[in-house]
This record gives sequence, C-alpha cells and structure tokens, in this order.
Amino acid sequence: TFVNEIIKKEFQKMNKILTIVVLFLAQFGMAKIDVKLSITNIKKMKGNLAIEFYRNVENYTKGQNAFKKLYVPIENIDKYETVFKNIEPTFYAVKVYLDVNNNKQLDKSFLGVRKEPYGFSTNADPILREPTFEEAKVEMTEENNTIGIKLNNNKGEE
Repeated sequence: TFVNEIIKKEFQKMNKILTIVVLFLAQFGMAKIDVKLSITNIKKMKGNLAIEFYRNVENYTKGQNAFKKLYVPIENIDKYETVFKNIEPTFYAVKVYLDVNNNKQLDKSFLGVRKEPYGFSTNADPILREPTFEEAKVEMTEENNTIGIKLNNNKGEE
C-alpha cells in the first residue's frame, strides 16, 4: 500500500543516515596513545640503533614492512628513549639491534649466533633464533604504554 511504501522509504533513509553517523563516530571512537620505547644496556657504544616496530605476525616474521622503523646514530650513551605518537592501542612486537659497523644488518656467525647487540620486546631471547611474534608481542594500552628493551650480547667499548 501507499503508506507502507512511504514507511519503507523513510526507513531506508534513516538506515543510511544511521550508517553514516556510526562510521563518522568510529573515526573518533578509537583513542590513540603514545608509546614510549626505552632501550638500555647500550654501554656507551657507537653505532646506529636499528628499531623495527611491528603490529602483525606476517611482517614481523618476514622482517618487512615494519609499522615504524628508525635508524638512529648513537654515541656515548647508556640509554635511548623515543616516543611513538598517536598509535592504536593493540599488540606490538619490537626488534632492536646496535649496528656497530653500519652495514644496516644484524651480523651473525655461520651458526646464526648474533654478533652485535640486540633485543626484543618482552626481552625474549631464544637461542639461535628470533623470538616469534607471540613470544615478543606486548599489548599497548593507555595504562600500559612503555616497552623496555635491554640489549643482549653487549660487551661495551673495548
């Protein structure tokens, strides 16, 4: 009937408006946070800190397409800190190494033993392999927004 058609059209309009409002609010509903990364046990070594910040298993495992990536020259410090601003609260895994010879890769022996100082979020350190994403991931929230990494295999200045 005519009344049913009018009601149906009005319902469709309201449905479209509601969808637009929900999508608009979703843009603002996800609060962003600032995540502080603190790297210790640098022992005043000179080189470049390579920092790779991942938020999914696939990229972490491949070592590609890091969510955030830094290559920071350092010298004569014991601790390095930085803040990643306005990121989504979710799970992240971080890989760090101190590139002492500036070749932009973590040097390893023929057995796979790391030769340069390195670290991972949660300070996971399995022998002869990287920790998995599950082993290294940390949940970042408004209350828990700091990742601390202590470099391993760091003999300091010789």
